[in-house]
Amino acid sequence: MGAGKREEVRLTDEQQRLVRENIGLVAVHLRRHVSNLTMPRRDREWEDLFQEGCLGLIRAAVGYREERGIPFAAFALPRIHNAVSRALQTRFSTVRVPPKRGDTRGASPDSARDGGQPEQPKVRSFSGDLHGRLADTRRHDPDNAGCETIGQRLRAKYERAVRAAGDAISRKASRRGDRDKLVRILVEERFMVPHEESRRAMRQIARETHSSYARVAQCDRQLGAEVRSTLEADPEFRELHRRARSDPDGTCAFIDDEFEHDLAKLSAEEFVRRVRTTHTHKRADMLESFLRLSDSGIYDVVRDRVSRMPVRKRELLLAEPVTKRQKSR
Repeated sequence: MGAGKREEVRLTDEQQRLVRENIGLVAVHLRRHVSNLTMPRRDREWEDLFQEGCLGLIRAAVGYREERGIPFAAFALPRIHNAVSRALQTRFSTVRVPPKRGDTRGASPDSARDGGQPEQPKVRSFSGDLHGRLADTRRHDPDNAGCETIGQRLRAKYERAVRAAGDAISRKASRRGDRDKLVRILVEERFMVPHEESRRAMRQIARETHSSYARVAQCDRQLGAEVRSTLEADPEFRELHRRARSDPDGTCAFIDDEFEHDLAKLSAEEFVRRVRTTHTHKRADMLESFLRLSDSGIYDVVRDRVSRMPVRKRELLLAEPVTKRQKSR
């Protein structure tokens, strides 16, 4: 097959189990998405492409994190697709198409003036830039073992925002009743795939779901707007993004205790601001959510706060419900 040098990968027992139990995903992908495999045309052979798909499956097993709540099959299929598509493009095509390199078409005038350098990443594009560098962020600094990098935190926030956006868009009314399937494909094969050139084309998704291109594009825009809205409202995401752009290590910089404290303070200040500016009837819901998500139970939090009050305030607090009950009678 003329394959190049392969990087040796040592798999843990759990990663080996994931590969063994899900190797059928490679065959499923080949049957569904690669045509003419039973014919020798264009030198497309099942064994070679199956091997490439297995390499994608192995990469998925290495990068999979169960705590993120994503099913392994959903995580692995885009990686298998990317590996097979790359092999078809670079090894099995009659005319070899080289990978994309710094295409400046459509770049802004500012980027052109800067010598073709890309513009500062936006929320959608920035999330993709994180993925390629996450694998090495922990290995080079044993003193920071166990620390999370800015890139890992940003990627985790982005993925949660995408999942939440997918749930929100899926719940919208649909005349055809298949919006959930379309949203799931867009999430897994476009929004969760880091690099633009590896994402499934919207026209291909339209053919697979028997939808119009306009419908797929509209759903894609709705997902993007929902994700941007969520991330732009997150003060920690904004601060992480700013720090990544100013730190020499970029997204590979570690989040130390001091930075973690600063992020927590930003969230606390933003929550207080929202409580102060929201309507009274919604304020109770926000405080109820705060108590529900606190480490202590609601009664422990109330008991602690009441015990810290001055004597007169405690008397007023206990007398207020009695006064209201007497007036209601």
